[in-house]
Amino acid sequence: MQKKRQNGLPRLLDSARLAAVLCSAACFLVPAVFAKLPLPGVRALHAAGYILWGVLAAEAAVCLARMEKEARRYFLKLHKSDLVFCAATLVCLPLSLAAGMAGLGWVALLKLPGALLPFNNEKVFQKIVNIAAILLVIVFIFPFFNVVAVSLSAPDQIVNLFPKQIDLYSMKYVLTDSGFFRSMGVSIVVTAVGTALSVISMAMAAYPLSKARMPLRRSMMMFFVIVMLFTGGMAPNMLLMNALHLNNTIWSLIFPSVVQVFYLILLKGFFEDVPEELEESARLDGASNYTILFRIVLPVAAPMVATVAFFTMISYWNNINNAILYITSNQSIYPLPMYIRNFLNRNPMEVAMTNPTLVRYWDNVKMSYVLFSIVPVMLVYPFTFKYLKNGVAMGAVKG
Repeated sequence: MQKKRQNGLPRLLDSARLAAVLCSAACFLVPAVFAKLPLPGVRALHAAGYILWGVLAAEAAVCLARMEKEARRYFLKLHKSDLVFCAATLVCLPLSLAAGMAGLGWVALLKLPGALLPFNNEKVFQKIVNIAAILLVIVFIFPFFNVVAVSLSAPDQIVNLFPKQIDLYSMKYVLTDSGFFRSMGVSIVVTAVGTALSVISMAMAAYPLSKARMPLRRSMMMFFVIVMLFTGGMAPNMLLMNALHLNNTIWSLIFPSVVQVFYLILLKGFFEDVPEELEESARLDGASNYTILFRIVLPVAAPMVATVAFFTMISYWNNINNAILYITSNQSIYPLPMYIRNFLNRNPMEVAMTNPTLVRYWDNVKMSYVLFSIVPVMLVYPFTFKYLKNGVAMGAVKG
């Protein structure tokens, strides 16, 4: 029994240390994420964070002071983050307390690697990862519930997760806005055509680059990597689109984003894993390179192709830069992000002269626009989820 207690005490101390690190970081994270917290609550969280921060620093300093010289040297080789944490605390903690700079509280996370080291086994690691994933889901899903709640609430309400005094005015306003649905149609066309062209062109480039026998393969890969890392900037792109007479056309929303080199490299890495025997048997039956690519390689690479297509679709759907740069006069082809941006930039006082009711519901209508703008993506996601699970990490090993 005494031996179990002796073995259980260090484990309890390790768990307490890890909990203190996570709680200290949470005390500074929660006020930063939830801006509507009352001031006394924010002060209480910051005070708790500072106390835990000081306790962690004192615990690390005491442990280092009690060690013998050789043991301390060996310990610091494995726990360099603890030394950095102590040094940063000496500077940041007094500065944060004196100047009220709560953002420096993130220094406590420097203690996290050392606090996780005693839990170096698969079961504990999985539990920690699962807890972290649940916390991240909660943090990321909170804004979505807030958008829905504000859209359904009456104006001048402090809304967090649930609607207050349900009012459907903002929803009706968006549903009767013909300009909004015209822009949504433009975004759907741009996203569908752009995703199809992008996936096809990147697959046709990645397939030959995946073959070791291709001439100048390394030189072409170097070219793609340089283009991915270094760009000419906005001015050359604008001059090019103007020279091609594509400004103020729907093609200016598609062509500049067709080839995304990162996804091309992912496709290339996956194509390299496709068995060569499949292609050789197809060639014996008289299949051309195009037939092999579209009827054999792409179906085999369906998880990766679907993953690349989904992320490409998201980039097209959210792309506002092309509209800002290349659409200067033809407002009829504004995509959805540009339409929402123009609505948000309207002067409320000018709106009040024509529609006083809209000014009262201004924040609610903004949230309704955001809510309806993500509906198409939400409808597509369930059909691609089964591929996303298996395809995100595929092709990432080889380059």
